[in-house]
Amino acid sequence: MGLFNFGNTPDWVSKNESDGETFYGYNDGEGRTNWYDKRGTLDSSTDTPSDDDCDDYLRRY
Repeated sequence: MGLFNFGNTPDWVSKNESDGETFYGYNDGEGRTNWYDKRGTLDSSTDTPSDDDCDDYLRRY
């Protein structure tokens, strides 16, 4: 899992449909994306999304 750095611009922004919470995704360069909440807490690590995955709730930053 990667480390959160408030100085870095996220690669992705995802808004949770159910509660509206926003998560910031940082690609690790190895096909994985680490997702952090606004407090900088690691929420999850997933396969890196593709541009085809973008919708109203997921976008490239």
